[in-house]
Amino acid sequence: MGKFYVISGDDEFSRKQRAREIIGELAGDNPEDNPALEIIAGDAPDAKDAVTAGRFLDSLRTPPFLCENKIVWLRHFPDLAPFNAADPAEPYSDIIEFLSEPLPPEVHVVIDGPGLDQRKSFAKVLKAAGAVMESKAVAKMTDRNYADSRRMAIEEFMQKTGKRIARDAMQFLCDTVGGDAGTLANELEKLRCYVGANPDITLADCREIVSRTPETISWEYTGAVTSGDVQRALRLAGIMLSSGEPEIRILASLAGEFQKMIQTRLSMLELGVKRPGPNTFSSLPQDIKDKYPNNPLLKIHPYRAFKICEAAAQFSDQELAEKLSAIRDAYRALVSGGGETRIILEQLTFKLAKKNRY
Repeated sequence: MGKFYVISGDDEFSRKQRAREIIGELAGDNPEDNPALEIIAGDAPDAKDAVTAGRFLDSLRTPPFLCENKIVWLRHFPDLAPFNAADPAEPYSDIIEFLSEPLPPEVHVVIDGPGLDQRKSFAKVLKAAGAVMESKAVAKMTDRNYADSRRMAIEEFMQKTGKRIARDAMQFLCDTVGGDAGTLANELEKLRCYVGANPDITLADCREIVSRTPETISWEYTGAVTSGDVQRALRLAGIMLSSGEPEIRILASLAGEFQKMIQTRLSMLELGVKRPGPNTFSSLPQDIKDKYPNNPLLKIHPYRAFKICEAAAQFSDQELAEKLSAIRDAYRALVSGGGETRIILEQLTFKLAKKNRY
């Protein structure tokens, strides 16, 4: 039986990278020079999906010519959704019929593209036919294993390049770059080039060279506010306002950050954590973990839990209440037109970032 691979998922970078790896394994280091390889380009300019699928079907039906075997690659097909239909149109129905049987031993097939629904009959047909199926999904920050998956990707890059990365720099990347593997790879490569011969990548390096998306700036801004870095918080607030970031959204991010701190303190109280340290959550007694399985701090990486608790522990209950009250007052001033927008936000930033001591 021929080899059969299907790579799907919404992480375009990882999906395409994995498809190229498989083609390299089947067709050699220079696959384009291998006469056994036939590429049906789903990403060709002006390509129409149905026409491309028809060419793929024709290639599947054509026996090897002047070669012992044949490798057919449906490369970067834009959307596999038409295969998922209950009653697929031609040529999709004909392709499904062909692939429902094990491949001839001389034919190997690779398909990559988004839109494959694992619950639909097409996926079941592929599995029954012996296809090796892989899904490359963009990691979402709400996923239980989000931080671990990002950290593993960063550590793998560091091992390959011989670089070291500080914990806070790694956390910065996890929190700001997002779940797209291509974006992460690009930012890591930029960092590698930026530090040059220096073996270490620091948080300062990340802040200096990592591309600033609105989400990144917002994350940095709330971090500067909660850490008491008044000057940096004011500078980032100015950047957000100049870039057209809505003031209400900035207030929402601030309110959300302090509300999370309140939730964190409640979670700490439940676990009996008073003074968190780097090893607090990795060494937490098992009976406590078993007693509170739904505690949010137990669902994330132990070091990340420590950093979140460290940030929350720096404020007293009275301070947190005052911070939220200040945000509420600023919101009222904005919606009532009771002052100049930039001045309201700058005054709020200063008030929130200024450290009180009781």
